[in-house]
Amino acid sequence: MRNINHLSYEEFLHSQIAAMTSCQPKNFNMKFLELALDGIEWFKLDRITLFPNSMILLNDGKTISVSREHIPKLDKQKFLLGNYIDYLKLLRSKQEYQIFDCESLKNSKIEPLRALYDEGARWHGIVHLELFGQTWGALAFARFSNDEPEMTQQQLKRLKLLCDTWLVYWQHSTVTRSLSHGTDKLFDENEKLLRLSKKQCTVLTFLAQGLTAKQCAKKLFLSPRTVESHKYRMMDLLELESHTELVQFALRNGLGIDG
Repeated sequence: MRNINHLSYEEFLHSQIAAMTSCQPKNFNMKFLELALDGIEWFKLDRITLFPNSMILLNDGKTISVSREHIPKLDKQKFLLGNYIDYLKLLRSKQEYQIFDCESLKNSKIEPLRALYDEGARWHGIVHLELFGQTWGALAFARFSNDEPEMTQQQLKRLKLLCDTWLVYWQHSTVTRSLSHGTDKLFDENEKLLRLSKKQCTVLTFLAQGLTAKQCAKKLFLSPRTVESHKYRMMDLLELESHTELVQFALRNGLGIDG
């Protein structure tokens, strides 16, 4: 874990964004673990978990948890206790932040919060996260001692801004990997785009927007046969095998955006 406490918040956030911007989508999950450890260090936390709000404790594929070396790693099975659904309901709250001090954890009616206390947590918080106007989930964080003072309102706002930034980049990397089937195709796609004529790019844009060859032809004052010819020529130039791959290529490269 790097010593980054000398950085101002602006310097720290800039370093995080620079690292994410320069990271290839296929490497993002590993890079995020490094960045999350830096976040733990800067905010003086011991463990953080980023997750969606829909049955998170059972959803291994969409949960990322990071902790300091001497802190137990998150074992979700430990928290599948009794009324754990009530903990999930906390994630749906519209409150930006929810904070639980030592006594709140120890005496909570929500069993997963008491389990956190039994595990050693002495301070716990939840930051509400939204994406595209909808509740996405939350970032949960914990300290396992009372050595540090509680976070101020300004610190919580800064943590939320960092969480929002992580979420946007994480979601974008996930979509990009999905569209590219986990390969390195994006590396040379800018060069491949140069192989297409202006007319072919226009046809590809309409196809990516869901138009049929007949609809494209009507918009471009061409025959459907000519549009089909353009399509198969583009598949050949771009080394693609199907209409679906052609559309995915267009979407990855911003050609499906309706201006």
